[in-house]
Amino acid sequence: MVRRLEQHLEDAAKALLQEMLRRVKHILWREYRLTCVTIRPLGSGGSRLSIPCKIVGTKGKQRVSYFAKIVGSSDFVSSLSIQFIKNVYLHLNSKDPIFASPSSAEALARYQFDMLAALEKLEIPTPKPYGYHPIDEIRWLLVVEFIDAKPLQASKVSPEIMDLAFKYLKLMHKHKLFHGDIKPDNIMLGDQLYIVDVGRFKDSANDNEKMAYDVVCLICSFLGHFPPEQIIVAALKKYSQGELRRAAEYIPLVQMRPDFYFTDETAAKLRKLMKD
Repeated sequence: MVRRLEQHLEDAAKALLQEMLRRVKHILWREYRLTCVTIRPLGSGGSRLSIPCKIVGTKGKQRVSYFAKIVGSSDFVSSLSIQFIKNVYLHLNSKDPIFASPSSAEALARYQFDMLAALEKLEIPTPKPYGYHPIDEIRWLLVVEFIDAKPLQASKVSPEIMDLAFKYLKLMHKHKLFHGDIKPDNIMLGDQLYIVDVGRFKDSANDNEKMAYDVVCLICSFLGHFPPEQIIVAALKKYSQGELRRAAEYIPLVQMRPDFYFTDETAAKLRKLMKD
């Protein structure tokens, strides 16, 4: 009885997946004229909020590649939960909550699309956003350029690359754009450095606080490649000591995130360097 039930559930899950993939392929034909499509899910960490995929298809006489995310209702609920936990932490430490989350899968896909378009307009290297499309009543497909690049932690990083990352972040902040989810996975290296994905801040949050969180996340993203002292020297080329002092207040929150790992000793050293 139990075995038959398990098999029934497994068959139902496969049928749902096949129907979703059929709908995705239809979108790719309707919107991008892709045929002979293959969809390959990419490896994802536990903190991802969607299903990332590499899409390869035939367009005219050429095989072309896209990167896509399948965003569902559970993804924006997960985003809401993560942002809520971070806001609770800030509240318990006498700081105003600064994080927000889209209210639906559609809003999540649209926000990602709009932010990537804004980065592209500033000529910050990022995957070119092509479109976002409804798959069914609860899922959306975000389609962007496929870039041949590796995340920061899997790449060899030069001091010049680190300087470039701070340059791009400063350019964003100059134009009142705040990333909200800087981490090693969202900094990609290929033929150049790319800034990918985004998180979301409350519209009402203070710009200085949003900038502070972005800055400390970028600083911590390079801890696997450079000593704290060298990273702070790079950060000071674009941000003042006062701005780093404010950013240092978010070190404990960053250390709690599952996509960062650094010791208490390193955290204490960073705090000292950024506050002195």
